[in-house]
Amino acid sequence: MSGYMTEYSGFRFLIFFIGEFATAGVFAFIASVLFLGGWGVPFAWFGWDSLDAVDNWMNIGGPLIMFTKMMVLTGIIMWVRFSYPRFREDQLQRFAWKVLIPLSLANIAVTAILKVAI
Repeated sequence: MSGYMTEYSGFRFLIFFIGEFATAGVFAFIASVLFLGGWGVPFAWFGWDSLDAVDNWMNIGGPLIMFTKMMVLTGIIMWVRFSYPRFREDQLQRFAWKVLIPLSLANIAVTAILKVAI
């Protein structure tokens, strides 16, 4: 038996577990507001508004749309998280030194070149 949760059991483990899921929910909420249009109806820019007959329908529909977008994103986050194994510390450091740091330095260089050129 090993891992970062070894010394926690019962209520303390429950608090950590709920905290991890709450973090995914908050991230999904913020991402749905910033990137998915928040409480707006998906594909409303195509011109179909079939619910115009109901007066102030967005007072009820808006939060439901927002909650649906948040739950879909949370499901995707959990699906990816549960499907792929976690990296060990040595694998994560090797990946950071060999891939992520050179990629970020190349990104900085390209951005600097484009800022000067454009």
